[in-house]
Amino acid sequence: MNKSIFKAYDIRGKYPEELNEETVFNIAAAVGKHFERAAKIVVGHDVRLSSPSLYKAVFDGLKSASQNLEIIPAGIMTTPMLYFLVNKLKAGGGIMVTASHNPKEYNGLKVVGEKARPISGKEVATYLSTSTGVRLLQRQSATMSRHLDSPNGETKLQMPPKLLYDKQAAPNKVLLNLYINFLKNFLRPTRKLKVVFDCSNGTTGLVIKNLVSKVRNLEAILINDRADGNFSAHGPNPLLKGATGKLEKEVKKQKADLGVIFDADGDRVFFVDNRGQWIDPNESAYILTRLFKPPYVVGIVSSQRLKKERKVFISRVGHYFFKKLMREKKASLGLEHSGHYYFKDFFYCDSGIFAAIQVINFVSGLETDLADWLDKLPKYYRSGEINFEVKDKEKVLKKIENEYNKKKAKYISKLDGLTMEFPGWWFNVRPSNTESLLRLNMEARDKKLLDQKLKEIKKFIY
Repeated sequence: MNKSIFKAYDIRGKYPEELNEETVFNIAAAVGKHFERAAKIVVGHDVRLSSPSLYKAVFDGLKSASQNLEIIPAGIMTTPMLYFLVNKLKAGGGIMVTASHNPKEYNGLKVVGEKARPISGKEVATYLSTSTGVRLLQRQSATMSRHLDSPNGETKLQMPPKLLYDKQAAPNKVLLNLYINFLKNFLRPTRKLKVVFDCSNGTTGLVIKNLVSKVRNLEAILINDRADGNFSAHGPNPLLKGATGKLEKEVKKQKADLGVIFDADGDRVFFVDNRGQWIDPNESAYILTRLFKPPYVVGIVSSQRLKKERKVFISRVGHYFFKKLMREKKASLGLEHSGHYYFKDFFYCDSGIFAAIQVINFVSGLETDLADWLDKLPKYYRSGEINFEVKDKEKVLKKIENEYNKKKAKYISKLDGLTMEFPGWWFNVRPSNTESLLRLNMEARDKKLLDQKLKEIKKFIY
C-alpha cells in the first residue's frame, strides 16, 4: 500500500495506481475493526467515475471487519451531508469516497468519528499498522485478485457477487430529503433576490435543485448542475484560473444579485458580486461575522480584517485543526481563506451550501447592492497564496526569519510556519505537508507596499 496516500487531513491518491478497490477495501476493513463498537456507520460517495466501485469496496471492507456494524448507504451526496447524517442519525462514524477538489483522476476517503469529528489520514494509517489490522488485511487480501481486463488498462477488482451493492450507488432519497429539510430551516431571504449557482458538475446540484424550489423571495438559476465525473464545465476546483468565468458572465447576463460556486464535493464555496466580480474569501468570511456572534476561529493566513474582530482565536490551516479548536472555544464560526466555512450550527463542520444560505440571507437584508457594500469596506491588499519549489524548506524558513528579525516585527508566530507582522503589512511562509513547496501569503494596507515587500521576500526564497 502506498503510504503517501495518507495525508494530514484525509486519504487521497491517483486512481487506480495509488488508490484502488483493493486498497480501499483494506482501509475500510481496518476502519470497520476500529469502529466495531460504534454499531452504525454512514457511507457515501461523490460524482467521480471511480467512486461507485470504491463505494462498494468500502461496504465490503466494513462488512468483512464486523457483522455487527449497521452500514447506512447514503449513496451519491456531498461531504457536508455525511457530516449531517452522522450527527442526525447518531452514528458512530462515517466514510465518504471523495477527492474533494482534486483533478478527476484522483479519489480518496474522508473518515469521521462520532459527531463527525475528523479522523486524519495519518490516524487511519495507524489502524492498519496494528497486529489485528495486519492479520485482517492479509486474510482478506488473499480472497481477492486484481486483473487488467479493460481496454484502458483500468484496475478492476473481482469480488463475490453477493458483496456488490449496485442499487446503493444512487442517491438515498429519504436521507437526501432529511438533509434538504434541515437546510430549508435556515434559508430566509427577506426580499426578492436572483442568485446564480454553479455546481461545478459535482454533487451540490442534487441538493440545490430541491432546496431552492418554492423558497419565498428567491429566484435561483443553476448552471453546471449535472453530475459529471469528467467535470466537463471547468474542473472540480473553483480556484483554478478561468473556473468562475461562466458564473461571472451569467450573473451579469441575468442581472443577478449574487453568484455562488461550489467545489466538487460541496465543502467549499466562493462568491461573485452583482457586477460579476470575484469576492475574496476573506471578505466572504467578514460577511459571515456580521451574522454570528463571536468567538470566531480564523486561520493564521486570514486577513487582518478578521483577526481584529472581537474574541478571535488563531488556528493552523486545515479542517482537522479548525474543528478541534472551535469545539474547545465553543466558537460560532470557523473562517478559512481556502473557502471552508465552519459553523457551530452545523455541528462544528464546514458546508458550502450552509455558508451560501447565510450569505444569501445577508444580501437580502442590505439596503444597497452587494458590490456597493463591499466597496465601502476599508481596503486590504493580498498576494493570494504563492507556491515556491525549494529543496530545503527549513533552511529557507530560517533564512527568512533571520533576515526579518533585524526589522523588529510587532508580532511573530510559529504556529504554522512563520508569521511576522510589521506596521502596515504582514506575511506567512509555511511548508507544504506533502510537497517540496513553501507557501507564501502576504497582506498590506497599500498596494505599492505589498508589491515592494513581495519583491523583497522573493529574494530570500529563490
